[in-house]
Amino acid sequence: MAHLESYAALPYIRIDGDWAPRESSKPKTKYTIFWSDGSLWMEAHRYLAEKRVKSPTIRSNAYDLKAYADWLEENNLHWLHFPIKREDRCLERFRGHLINTSTKTSSLASRRINAVVNFYKWVKARGLIDKQLEMWADQQIAATYFDQTGFNRTLSVWTTDLRIPHRKANITSVEDGLMPLSTEDRDTLLRYLKQNSSEQNIILHAMFTLGFFTGARIGSIRTLRIENLKSAIVDPTSISIGEHPDSFILLIAAGPGTGIDTKFDVRGYLRFLKPVHEFILEYAETNVTRLKRQAKASKANKSLVFLTKDGNPYSEASINTALSDLRKALVRDNLTQFHDLKFHQSRATCGTELARLYMSVSDANAIEHVRDWLMHKNASTTWKYVKFLKTSKTARKVNKEFTNQFLGPNFF
Repeated sequence: MAHLESYAALPYIRIDGDWAPRESSKPKTKYTIFWSDGSLWMEAHRYLAEKRVKSPTIRSNAYDLKAYADWLEENNLHWLHFPIKREDRCLERFRGHLINTSTKTSSLASRRINAVVNFYKWVKARGLIDKQLEMWADQQIAATYFDQTGFNRTLSVWTTDLRIPHRKANITSVEDGLMPLSTEDRDTLLRYLKQNSSEQNIILHAMFTLGFFTGARIGSIRTLRIENLKSAIVDPTSISIGEHPDSFILLIAAGPGTGIDTKFDVRGYLRFLKPVHEFILEYAETNVTRLKRQAKASKANKSLVFLTKDGNPYSEASINTALSDLRKALVRDNLTQFHDLKFHQSRATCGTELARLYMSVSDANAIEHVRDWLMHKNASTTWKYVKFLKTSKTARKVNKEFTNQFLGPNFF
């Protein structure tokens, strides 16, 4: 099988005619692929090294290309096997393999063929292969999307005849196709993590608390620092929320220049209820396990709120491992509703509850408030929360009526 390796890439600059690493820049994780005989897939290496996208996207592309490399070796095919007979071409056969091994509602096959086709487009554009090589046929399709006002629009886009359309699951979802948790399940999960207080569960409890009550993405949570917490300012619009002294909201700047990562480098503020802010700050400054991990951390990482047992920042992979262990434990303890738990559901749950509360006051302002709170780049993403709530409300009414009409009173 092919082998995937990661490495830290540091940008280089030219100084007095010589190339030197740019010390002021943070290393970025890049990936390279080796064939089973140990030889480097140079074209894939260059492609992944030159991509200027977020690290999670590069990682996803790398694993998709690695899967393609595995399939090529299993079928004794070269990645440039494009004979005249279309059905014998490597891309056409790989497409058939993806269709035959994927469910119709999964987006994996669609994503994987797109990643591979984009790689071929790149090598052709770079002149690394014959630009006249016929690999697919271009075609035009209609794509639908929501504009900033929430209206459904249609746009004509060019794609290839290798694309694999997938049918979305028959549920209404919100951000990134995920379902929010109910408030009952949210509280059950937090209670479970608190009562089963292993080192890992204590950390996950704090992380999920941030996800559920600030709506922060895991990328922002992983890069949150003590100095960020201490630089919080009071949101002046929240002072009159209620008479309780803890009812106001604290703002923490996030985005470029703050140290807190945001998707698309959006600038804005994370919003913390005062009790949540106090809870996380207390964890960061007094939790014995965290302080032991802080002692192992490098100077640059000591102020990170969340550290691994080796004193390193949490990576996407380490978070996924912790969540995998948590899902197994939850199912083992008969909490099977969490069998497919994703951390991003905490953000989806926060957004849904925010939208519900704001819509109870004014539909007109709900979009603006929820968008600001969740730091959405596009309002079309925020509209999904409103659509979800309105669809769910209608569905509950119809389901209740259906039950009353077709099941009858004897079942109650």
